Amino acid sequence: MVRYGIPFLAACLSAVFLAGCGGGGGGASLGTGSSSGGTTSNSVAVIVDGGPPVLATLNPPEFVPNALYTSVTICTPGSTTACQTIDHVQVDTGSYGFSVLASVLNGTVTPTPTSVSGGPLRECQQYADGYAWGSIVTVDVTIGQRKLSALPMSLVGDPAAGQAPSDCSTTGTDINLNSVQNFGSNGIIGIGYFLQDCGEACATAAYSPGYYACPVSGCVPTIVPLAQQLQNPIGRLATDNNGALVSLPGASANGQATLSGTLYFGIGTQSNNSAGSASFLTVADGSVASEPAGSLITQFNGSTLTGSVVDSGSNGYFFNDSSLTPCASTSNEPNFYCSSASGLQATLQGVNGTQSPAVVFSVVDAATLFNTPKPLAAFPTLAGPGASFGTTPLGFDWGLPFFFGRNVYILFEGATAGGATGPAVGF
Repeated sequence: MVRYGIPFLAACLSAVFLAGCGGGGGGASLGTGSSSGGTTSNSVAVIVDGGPPVLATLNPPEFVPNALYTSVTICTPGSTTACQTIDHVQVDTGSYGFSVLASVLNGTVTPTPTSVSGGPLRECQQYADGYAWGSIVTVDVTIGQRKLSALPMSLVGDPAAGQAPSDCSTTGTDINLNSVQNFGSNGIIGIGYFLQDCGEACATAAYSPGYYACPVSGCVPTIVPLAQQLQNPIGRLATDNNGALVSLPGASANGQATLSGTLYFGIGTQSNNSAGSASFLTVADGSVASEPAGSLITQFNGSTLTGSVVDSGSNGYFFNDSSLTPCASTSNEPNFYCSSASGLQATLQGVNGTQSPAVVFSVVDAATLFNTPKPLAAFPTLAGPGASFGTTPLGFDWGLPFFFGRNVYILFEGATAGGATGPAVGF
């Protein structure tokens, strides 16, 4: 059973508060693989394998198609022994910051609570399919061979956070994602274009839903200094911090059980993360209301689709095409296409006007992909309908299938590489 398939970033419910974009969603694993640290100082192994193994014990078992995972070690701040390695943390280029489900902690690590405006700091993260509520704490974090001290982390589902405010839980959808089953991972590591999940916007004004100060009298939206917001972990590194490179091999058109690759820290900072011949397309910085932060343009089927995204946290291509048939809402493949097409083409265009060569891709009926004799997890031909406003399509979501068989570079805001200044995506 699949319970995952939403164009998460493109359908993010919060236009200002960026933490709620990308990632999330339900699902579970039929696979048992997990990733481990990389073999170089600026890399870590990543894997597509179906999700946290614990979810395979559900009745019926579920799986998460096309989710990219790594392992992250967290420690009590200042300790080298009070540590726990968290497997199946989703790698998400469509969000910013580090989150872990409170339910996966085994009691070894004692995170440090944080406070602001006279109360404990909490956060509401909203996704297209639900909401996550938890505390902002600090932990020491090791990714691959790199350690970050006192990194802000969202402890999703933290019992100390209490019940989510109504403006968090009732906006858009009421599905509570504070469990591994509904979240589809043990956590998220957001390595998108920006250095904080909200930036100056939340440092100067309070937004709802967003960050909250929660004294005994109740939770209220609050401003949060940049240093206390969720941070892009790679952007916090002392070196190799100007961006990220996601490198994945190609996958069989009809799917395969696992797909292993590498996440490199930095772009053009070492011999293993060279930009090579990649073209960089700048993405919107959010300063123009009609251009959502992190978005660019896609030309597809004669339409100019603003608000398009390249997002490893989305598990398919999500776009609108009247020649393709959506799966029935009552099927095991909701939110996907249950028809096939080959030789589809689209062109991506950055805010800087740079255009990509035509991207050629195919779609295979989701029912065919999922109903295989053995559990598969990596599907390069998985797609579904995109978001629309009335009859007007909104953007094109280039989810994880776009990453298969190519190097995708995420250049951070204000950084330079490959002759471009971020925020930009290169491939």
